[in-house]
Amino acid sequence: MEENRVIQQNCNGMDIIVDDGSVKVPIRNKQGEEIGVFYFRPTDIGIIDRFNALANDFDKITAPLESVNIKADGTVDEKNEAEYAALKEAEQLLYAACDKLFGGNMAEAFFGKTHPFSPVNGHFYCENALTAVGAYISQQFAREVKRVSNRVERYTHGYAARTGKHKDGKK
Repeated sequence: MEENRVIQQNCNGMDIIVDDGSVKVPIRNKQGEEIGVFYFRPTDIGIIDRFNALANDFDKITAPLESVNIKADGTVDEKNEAEYAALKEAEQLLYAACDKLFGGNMAEAFFGKTHPFSPVNGHFYCENALTAVGAYISQQFAREVKRVSNRVERYTHGYAARTGKHKDGKK
C-alpha cells in the first residue's frame, strides 16, 4: 500500500519526479527586499569542491579587468572598445563559473538586478555575493551532515547494544 502511494507521488503524467534535495532559496538585500531566487541542493557533496574551484579561479576570472576603469555603477565607457570587451569577457567567465557552481541559475539570480562588478564598500558586488554563498553552503552542508549523522547514530546505537561491542570495537 505504501509503495503505491510513493509511486503515485513520484509520477505525474509522463514526468518522473525525483526528490534531488533541491531547495528554493530567496536572495535578499540588507533591506529585506528579494533580489533573486536560486535553487540549491544542500546534500550535493560536490558543491564544496566547485565553490573552492570558483574561489581559486576568481583572480583569473577578474584578470581582464586589471586595465579597466570601472564606473561606480559597474559599467565602463562603451566607446572604449577594449575596456568594454574586457568587462564582457570577465562577466562571461564569472557567469559560467557561477552557473557551474549550482548547475544553473546562479548568475541570473544574483546578478540580474546588480552588475557583478559594481563596487560595494570597496569590493565588487560579486565578491559580496560569493562570500554570502560560501557561508550559506557551509551552514547548509553542516546541517545536512548532522542530520545524516544523527540518523546513522539512531540505527547503529541499537546494534552496538545488541552485540555487546562498543563503538571502538572493545567489549
